[in-house]
Amino acid sequence: MSVVIPTKNRPNVCRDTVTALCDQTLASSEYEIVVVDDGSNPPVRMSWPQDGPAVRVVRLDGRERSAARNVGAEAAAADLILFLDDDISVGSGFLETHVRAHREWEGALIVGAVDLPPGILKRPFGRFRYGLESQGTPRQRGITHVKNFCTAGNMSIARRQFFRLGGFDEALVSAEDQDLALRHSEAGGAIVFLPEAAGIHRDTAMEVRSYCRRTEWGSEHLVAFCRKHPTWPDNMSREQVNGPIRWCHEPLGQSARKVAKKLAACPPALPVLFGMTAVIERVAPESRVLERLYRLLLGVHIYRGYRRGATRWTAGETPLNSAFSLKWR
Repeated sequence: MSVVIPTKNRPNVCRDTVTALCDQTLASSEYEIVVVDDGSNPPVRMSWPQDGPAVRVVRLDGRERSAARNVGAEAAAADLILFLDDDISVGSGFLETHVRAHREWEGALIVGAVDLPPGILKRPFGRFRYGLESQGTPRQRGITHVKNFCTAGNMSIARRQFFRLGGFDEALVSAEDQDLALRHSEAGGAIVFLPEAAGIHRDTAMEVRSYCRRTEWGSEHLVAFCRKHPTWPDNMSREQVNGPIRWCHEPLGQSARKVAKKLAACPPALPVLFGMTAVIERVAPESRVLERLYRLLLGVHIYRGYRRGATRWTAGETPLNSAFSLKWR
């Protein structure tokens, strides 16, 4: 197995991830670790005991994560590739669990669980975020019929199958994993959820402000994925909720919500909303008002990011590239 880890300017976080991967029940001769340094300054340096797995660093000049993963796959020597984010902590049986799953479901795309640190449930926003993100997770182990279910932060696939699919679309820097999953499903491949192959996401967006900023960035870059798959139901819903205001051509309530988001995003309103949220977090952390404020703030940032991305894409700044460069060798 080849473990591909894209990283940029997070040497300590990446080192912790690689350290955990060096302590596996899988024999060190049965896997390698390929760290793809996508333009870190200073460049990533790795040194590990000789009795551990082979660790290699591939240097790029800042081509974004889809391209970084593709380059890592090209450099991989094993028949199985596991893509792992650089801020995921894993247990000692993690790799062996993925390997066994490929024996159970040959040719499948295996998606492990990505959990939040246990301590996050002690905070009101942590509980909200956990509930929000767990909604899209399958309820049981095994084959899922959700055709776009995938997280590139913890997934494995046969190298041959990955190259047949063309790898990650390098024009996408958000939802690139969903795009890969859709192409895999369209080709007749199965997607398997493997909860026992769990990783802990050592995330930094543990409060509402940072989470909103990251969500806005993701929403902006999600537009390219939406334009590539315009008839995918999730994308049609996103366009309805975050598209331009269409007076008289959409329900009045839909238009009113868009207007409300635009007003809430204005400089005088947004700091007030964040301030109200901080107060209620302290005095009434279990309040339903707090959950509504969280949802409003997220909705505002998603809408703002999506509109900015739609403007950029329409202007031709986010071209889609349907001709992938990866070919099976």
